[in-house]
Amino acid sequence: MAEYEEIFVSKEFIGLCQSQLILLAQNLAAQESAIYLTETVKNEEPKLIPVVIYPFSSGENNDNLLLLPESQDGTDFEFDLMEENNNSFNQIVNYIPESASPYQLLLPLIHDDSMVGLLATNRSKKPWRKREILQVQEVAQTITFARLLDQKQQVSEEQLKRYQSLQKLQNDHLDDFFHQLRNPLTAIRTFGKLLIKRLLGDDQNYTIAEGIVREGDRLKDLIQDFSEDWKVVNNISNPSLEQTESTSFFLTENIQRLEKVDLNKLIIPLVQGISTIAKEKSITFMSDIDEDLPLISTNPKALTEVLNNLLDNAVKYTPDGGKICLEIVKQKSTPAGEKLVIEISDTGYGIPPEDQKHIFERHYRGVQEEGNIHGTGLGLAIVKELCDKMSIDIELFSPSFWLKNQELNGTTFTLFIPIA
Repeated sequence: MAEYEEIFVSKEFIGLCQSQLILLAQNLAAQESAIYLTETVKNEEPKLIPVVIYPFSSGENNDNLLLLPESQDGTDFEFDLMEENNNSFNQIVNYIPESASPYQLLLPLIHDDSMVGLLATNRSKKPWRKREILQVQEVAQTITFARLLDQKQQVSEEQLKRYQSLQKLQNDHLDDFFHQLRNPLTAIRTFGKLLIKRLLGDDQNYTIAEGIVREGDRLKDLIQDFSEDWKVVNNISNPSLEQTESTSFFLTENIQRLEKVDLNKLIIPLVQGISTIAKEKSITFMSDIDEDLPLISTNPKALTEVLNNLLDNAVKYTPDGGKICLEIVKQKSTPAGEKLVIEISDTGYGIPPEDQKHIFERHYRGVQEEGNIHGTGLGLAIVKELCDKMSIDIELFSPSFWLKNQELNGTTFTLFIPIA
């Protein structure tokens, strides 16, 4: 960008102005022309700064500068915007009898009652006719629009620079966070493995130690997947919406890439982990899983995250002494094909009807926003996104009175998973 005192203009704008002043010289015999832009300085009166002078000077010598006239009391020239808006040609024609070029035109560059600059031009031999003045006004209008576009482009570039700086700062913070997170995570996994070595298989703490290692491994995988995917996205100069949506930030492989999965192998460690957590809140965890479950068509990592979120929510929003049930059955054949049905039910507070239509939106917590249970409102949004990408239907039922003498409303989430 070129700089003239406090005025910043692009090379494209300068080029357009030069071409317009050449048109004035060739078509209307203008001898000298100048374009001034308005400079606004805080706590000072606006100033007019010359940015293009015709005939063009090869250096910085402005001896050929077309000077603005002064008023009779010697103060700087001021243009009456009301006169120009009333199309008074007497206001824009300035006659200087003792000058070598006595017939001068002064046209303000105005947009929405705001003056962005001034076009001055003159000639020596004949007065300006009305038709010629209209032509000069068209040139002034062209320059005005060009200046407005130039200013908008400058604002956009400044906003882009600020955004890029902020994005870099966020990326650096995120990189630092994941780097620092790995150290305590490694220590936790190591402590868990040492506990397993020191405990006997029949020790009730053995399962807890296994859960520590398992969840540590899961967290390690999530961090690794996220870090790899984050690098891929940041290395794309102009990522498209498809590129950013095709992969989850915590699952590097394409989620839609499904495979045959034995649900029993996937569900057992989840049941062990959630049972231990529920026991700490005196919550009874029950399960009813059909034998000989068929293989399902899904993404194992993504389905694990879905079930983890739903089970965690069931524990979180069920008060102490409540009950949770995991039920898995094979559904009879439907027009959409055979499905495996997973139901996760709780005897918790339930979800009010007014919240249910928003429950899968990011950061939406509804009535829980005012409650004392901490949350981010992201768990169910992640669940819904992953289910949609794996062609899993999810339904919500609340109130869900699935247990006799149930005190609270309760909630049931049902998943319909395609059978392989």
